[in-house]
Amino acid sequence: VDIYDVKVVVHSGGDKYAEVKVGAGETVTWDATIPELQDKTLYLDRWRPGILGLPGSGGGSLLLWVPRSSEGGHLEMHVRINPS
Repeated sequence: VDIYDVKVVVHSGGDKYAEVKVGAGETVTWDATIPELQDKTLYLDRWRPGILGLPGSGGGSLLLWVPRSSEGGHLEMHVRINPS
């Protein structure tokens, strides 16, 4: 777990979809509906303060494809944010 507060920016289909703040040492849950995200790429990008307190990605990102499902579905991810 990171020792600094971080922000995870969620992109769906190339557009910014959400921003999730994760406090140092905390675990958070983020929920969204599958119909809004399906048949698109889902990209998570971690941002945290870097040199001089300016935000930087610190190399933390995750990219995946959310498939289309005519019967609905459930996607559960456990993502660990490691300190840089």
